[in-house]
Amino acid sequence: GSGYIEVLAEMFRAGVINRQGAIQTDIDSPRARTAESGPSEFVIVWAAQSGTDRDIVITQDDIENLIRSKGSIYSAAKILVDKMGMKLDQIDRIYIGGGFGNYLNIEKAIWIGLLPDLPVERFEFIGNSSLAGARMALLSVEALTKSQEIAARMTNIELCTAPSYMGEYVGAQFLPHTDIDLFPTVKEQLED
Repeated sequence: GSGYIEVLAEMFRAGVINRQGAIQTDIDSPRARTAESGPSEFVIVWAAQSGTDRDIVITQDDIENLIRSKGSIYSAAKILVDKMGMKLDQIDRIYIGGGFGNYLNIEKAIWIGLLPDLPVERFEFIGNSSLAGARMALLSVEALTKSQEIAARMTNIELCTAPSYMGEYVGAQFLPHTDIDLFPTVKEQLED
């Protein structure tokens, strides 16, 4: 998963895909091509170097799925922050858990609009946080009590019923977003 994010970011940065995520098959590269099955694809590794005797490609369908996924993550975060009466740039720290987070390149995740355009120092990888939390709760009455207190204060937010969710989701279906001003560092680099 994290490799796909890096590939998508670099393809966007290099102009291989446009802001809608469409592979530009008219670029001067044999890697950008129309697949035998129809949609466009981009060769990441040629068959001779892949060890599989087949080209490793990312297809237009792969890109569209990635953009939908990143759009749902970004728009969910935006809705949650909005519900708190805040703006994304007011967030002091974003914790990223799980194995996926350990390999995530923050700058490239910002480039595609998966994460908000905040200083990299505000993001912190915390590893397998659910396992660590479960271990703490099992070994410490104090940690168990604290986790129960936190759970009692939690609120469930149904994103699909939030009136602005679909608008946020549609806006996030571009690289990095339809509103490029939400991603000033990406905008600046695109203009260079």
